[in-house]
Amino acid sequence: MKLGESIRNTKKTITSILFLMLIIALIFFAGMKFADRNSEPEISSTALAQQLQEVNELAVLDYNYTKVGKFENSLKLNGWSIPLTKKSFLLTYAGRIQAGVDMSAMEVNVKGKKILVTLPEVRILNNVLDEKSIEVYDETKNIFNRINDYKTFATKQKERVEDEAIENGLLSEAATKAQSTIRKFLQMIPEIKDDYTIEVTFKK
Repeated sequence: MKLGESIRNTKKTITSILFLMLIIALIFFAGMKFADRNSEPEISSTALAQQLQEVNELAVLDYNYTKVGKFENSLKLNGWSIPLTKKSFLLTYAGRIQAGVDMSAMEVNVKGKKILVTLPEVRILNNVLDEKSIEVYDETKNIFNRINDYKTFATKQKERVEDEAIENGLLSEAATKAQSTIRKFLQMIPEIKDDYTIEVTFKK
């Protein structure tokens, strides 16, 4: 065999070995990448919904109030106030309103790298009157027209305070806070923080 032909055969052999090594390396790295991808925890709609629904009601906003209520009436006869029967007093009371969402009615959908959370409408979860806070001032006493149940009067005032809070944007503010709270909760999950976008909306 000539020297030139021998050199050419050697080069072909070396080239074949290098090509085979390259194929093996590609297969190896592809396998590693596939294994890494499969080892990542699966982000599913069911799993996320279960985590979020652990809190049955998400109270996202507290509204503390201190109010003054005025009571005034008199006994009437045929639509006319009877003299000397007027009864009146001022009453102060305090309480707390909580607004939030019912998490049991929430829906979660994962589409690709997007997480869509759909919440029910924000509502008043509770309105608690602190009975110990009730104080009565400027009371006119009248033996013909007695009202001793100040707690009942104060309790009736809760609805007025609730309507007032809603008119002042309580539910709207609570909705914004609910969206922010859920986003922050989901972003605490490492697999979600950098790889997923989160969208929180409300049912129409």
